[in-house]
Amino acid sequence: MIEQLLQSLLPSIEHFHSLAYWLAFMLALTETALVVGLMVPGSTLLLLLGAMTATGQIDFAGVLWFGIAGAVLGDNLNYWLGKRYGQRWLKTGVWFLKPEHFEQAREFFDRNGAKSVFLGRFIPSIKEIAPFVAGSVGMRQRTFLFWNLLGGIGWGLQWIGGGYLFGQSLALAQAWMSRIGLLFLAILLLWLLLWYVKHILLRQGPQIWLLLNSLYRSVATALAANPFLKQFNRRHPVLTRLIRQRLDLSRFSGLPLTLLSMSLLYIAMLFGGIVEDFLTSDPIVAVDHALAQLVARFRPSELIPVFTWITALGISKVVGPLILLALVGAWLYRGRWLAISLLVSTAGTAVFTVLSKMAFHRPRPVEAVLQEQSYSFPSGHASIAVGFYGFIGYMLVRAAPDLGSRINRLLAILLVVLAIGLSRIVLGVHYLSDVWAGYLVGAGWLVIAITISEWGTHDHRIHWQTALDTKQRRQLWLLVFAALAWYFFYAVQWHPRTFTAPPVAVESVDKPLTAFIQQKKLEHTETLLGAPSQPLSLVLMTRDESALVQQLEASGWQPADPPAPGNFLKLLRLGMDYVNAPLAPVFWNGRINDLGFERAALEEGERVIDTLRLWKTPWLVDGMPVYVGVTRSYTGTYWGLLHRIAPDTDAVAQRLLQPFHMAKNPPASCEVKLVRAEIGSYLLGMPFFSSGRMHILNFTGQNLTGICSEQEHRQ
Repeated sequence: MIEQLLQSLLPSIEHFHSLAYWLAFMLALTETALVVGLMVPGSTLLLLLGAMTATGQIDFAGVLWFGIAGAVLGDNLNYWLGKRYGQRWLKTGVWFLKPEHFEQAREFFDRNGAKSVFLGRFIPSIKEIAPFVAGSVGMRQRTFLFWNLLGGIGWGLQWIGGGYLFGQSLALAQAWMSRIGLLFLAILLLWLLLWYVKHILLRQGPQIWLLLNSLYRSVATALAANPFLKQFNRRHPVLTRLIRQRLDLSRFSGLPLTLLSMSLLYIAMLFGGIVEDFLTSDPIVAVDHALAQLVARFRPSELIPVFTWITALGISKVVGPLILLALVGAWLYRGRWLAISLLVSTAGTAVFTVLSKMAFHRPRPVEAVLQEQSYSFPSGHASIAVGFYGFIGYMLVRAAPDLGSRINRLLAILLVVLAIGLSRIVLGVHYLSDVWAGYLVGAGWLVIAITISEWGTHDHRIHWQTALDTKQRRQLWLLVFAALAWYFFYAVQWHPRTFTAPPVAVESVDKPLTAFIQQKKLEHTETLLGAPSQPLSLVLMTRDESALVQQLEASGWQPADPPAPGNFLKLLRLGMDYVNAPLAPVFWNGRINDLGFERAALEEGERVIDTLRLWKTPWLVDGMPVYVGVTRSYTGTYWGLLHRIAPDTDAVAQRLLQPFHMAKNPPASCEVKLVRAEIGSYLLGMPFFSSGRMHILNFTGQNLTGICSEQEHRQ
């Protein structure tokens, strides 16, 4: 209905461009108007208008600004209604809006304060009522207009801008808008979490600090009065004096320096531990490879440009000029000691990272999206994120006028540091242990730099509380804008090269497959930590992957759906009725299964779902590619998203073979003994048992001579 109406208006809109602008204005106005906005799908129509601007027939900027103007005017109308009639309508309601609807919006407003005007703009059924509540509670009009204008601009860019970007495909635009909604929801939840942390720190922080200080003094007094310690003090006066000096809270060379030194020692021990784990191939290495594959499998392609921009914050050509600008600002406004501290943190981090890369020579993950020239361990981006951006955060926190500002700046810089490290993992250019080691390297040099800075503060060489005059503030903001301009200029111009994994070397098998697999010690799948799990169930040989898929589909097997959010919601809704639900990944030879299939079956009269996971190997038998796999059976679900696995793995393999044996041209097959009978458990503790036998099937019609030994059972 709506699309037909717009199609009928299309000739007029193209002929009279002003009609499109006023239509955008009226749609945005009615979308936000109280009561009317709940019934008018203005967002959808604005999306369509935005899509039409992509053709060039209508000016995008005109539609955007008229839409924003309509949204802002509609919200101000609601604000005026709230100011005039708010108290009465909140009690009696109006039309079909009941008092509880207003109460819901008012609770949202109370939780988020003035920012509710901005946040509510993106939440259906809240955006129409939030301005009315703002007027009814007497919010200052200037404050309301500020947040309302920001929300109107963001809302206009979301719908009109989204339609423009994907004007060639409305279906793609709607799919993208749903992902934008999910992304916005994730950002909103993160913001609420940080707000809660700040609230706790502001409310409980001073009391906790007073409590710790009181405990410290009480313990110190009790220890000083202890007779055994008094006797120890008389016998060892030099050691006692040294301990007292180290615990003296009134001097920087006392307890502050002791705590900083202990922090540096602890960081060094953590770094030594991660190096030892890496060199001895502890479980962290298996976790690294497993996580890299999981990220590559579940990584949405739409997020790659976002994380590419984030990772640009750690590129030497970006961060180098930013460090120079920061050095200039630190030297001019806080003195050379602060500049020296910043230089120690950044230069020490960079040099130590380069030397570590040369020492360990760890190659990059094959799942990488971007091509990098240096070695992987430790991550240079993660180390400079802590060494440079962490010190910037230290300076901002140190110069903050109050506790609230300090917490805001601390949380902001933590987000930047974590985002840079996360970008390296999401883009696949670093393992988890690389990023963690990089954080430790940067943290070590950051502690050293903070120690120098605090020493300079104690000696009155750095004056944090000295207020900057207007000219200095302008100069400082000029440096900040120069840094932002350089980052955006380089990030826009930067086109990183994509990484292409080297081809896997093909290996011909010249012995029975059982002996070949046992020789390579690849009989079992693996857990996330690299421990052995379920043994292999079968080996399949065919001409190519498409032929294998056809054979399985002809036997009733369906490819499993990809692990998308919509499919998980479908599983939550349908449970066992969702036959081709996404499969949990399984690891073998350090890799996630390449293919996954499912099929409904009956076991002792009960409906189950048989599953098949396959890996394509680099092995060739008489020129035929080899696939290995495991079978499992699902008997139900728990928690809505996890399947309950039947313990008998052999029964599923037998059910898999039956349709092939009954076919007109059955594949050649044999049953081999791969391992001894085993009882074990999966990652979440569910048990399994296996006879240790594996089935080999050849779909090409050739016999199994040389593939199975003479002693192995042929079918």
